[in-house]
Amino acid sequence: MSPLLQLILLANIQLSLSFTIRNTQQLMSPQQHQHQHRSSSSSLTAHQSNSNNTSDDNTNTPPAYTFGLLTDIQHAPIPDGHSFTGNARYYRHAMEATACAAQHFQEERVNCVVNLGDIIDGKCADVQRWGGEVDTKEETQSKGDKIVSVGCDAIDNVLQALSVYSGKILHTYGNHELYNLSRDRLAEKLKIPFTKEDTGDLVGYYTHLIENCDQNDEEQSSSSSMKLRALVLDTYDLCLLDRCPDSSHKRHRAHEILSANNHNYPHEENSPEGLEGTNRRFVAFNGGIDEPQLEWLQHSLEMARENEEKVIVFSHQPIHPDSTWPTCLIWNYDEVLDILRSFKDVIIASFSGHAHKGGYVRDEESGIHFRSVEAILESSPPIKTYAIVDVFEDKLVIRGEGDCLSDVYDIDHTKVKLSV
Repeated sequence: MSPLLQLILLANIQLSLSFTIRNTQQLMSPQQHQHQHRSSSSSLTAHQSNSNNTSDDNTNTPPAYTFGLLTDIQHAPIPDGHSFTGNARYYRHAMEATACAAQHFQEERVNCVVNLGDIIDGKCADVQRWGGEVDTKEETQSKGDKIVSVGCDAIDNVLQALSVYSGKILHTYGNHELYNLSRDRLAEKLKIPFTKEDTGDLVGYYTHLIENCDQNDEEQSSSSSMKLRALVLDTYDLCLLDRCPDSSHKRHRAHEILSANNHNYPHEENSPEGLEGTNRRFVAFNGGIDEPQLEWLQHSLEMARENEEKVIVFSHQPIHPDSTWPTCLIWNYDEVLDILRSFKDVIIASFSGHAHKGGYVRDEESGIHFRSVEAILESSPPIKTYAIVDVFEDKLVIRGEGDCLSDVYDIDHTKVKLSV
């Protein structure tokens, strides 16, 4: 029996055990499910549920849509270790957790799965340095002076673990993929529909209309007429990573942004030392969104409004400054946030990765929910961290697994008709 098959079988057994535990937890009151998220002052405070209907009012009403959510798997064929700031990381266990999540998604028959990025770790680029062994297919292609075969094999292994789920998987990408592979290769591996802009740079933003629940299955069918669109942003549109130093317009822009906003650049390009507040976002492991993508975002939301669709936004980097640590924000988060706020009747929520410990805020101006999802990578065995999200007409129900926190978000803000 292959190691991967053993992994999947083990995940099935552990998933069955987790169902028993979860069914017991569901008997708890909504108040017992309250959890903590980061407030605007960066202190941890109790986050009260945003809905007065957190009990069983939807027990007999199937959701209009259900999707799986996971982020920051960061698999690498190396022993467990730590981040550069000392947080424990479980590189191999992340694969087991991913296989378990995929099995759960398949059994729940979710409409789609969203991977919020960083499917592999940057340390794949030099596994021997981190205690791993190079055991890959012979491959001669390289990314600069880096052999990319380890990164390719690591992605293949994660995709194989995810393949237990037979439905649609929407991928975005983060900084860690770019430490290993080119965007061309990511398009091939993750099926991200990159667009070549007039500058010649590849950018991976796109939308996907999520298919409704199976109307032929009485248990799964929903009477909802809601149309739901996933809108996937590329937050490494403007960045240094995998952009040609000589010819890339976007890399030149990224260089200008970092030069103007971080005195540590270029010698300590990933250091926010000496920067205060949201200015700490100006580091090289982050990125920004360029004008063409901002225009596309505006147009896509206008079309969604015209077609009476609701939208959930997905990105690797967080958008709202109160949903994450400042060092994780998109460089021009304010421009993105301004656009999203003008479509509060359309946008239900925004989900992101990158900030491994998670975070949440409901934007006071628009009512849109901004959630940073907890990382798979930093959950110690046997904990497996991911989420299943149920979309009802009046709320989102976040069913967190492992270290992913559960909650209920009402979506009354989308009921207000705006004058446009």
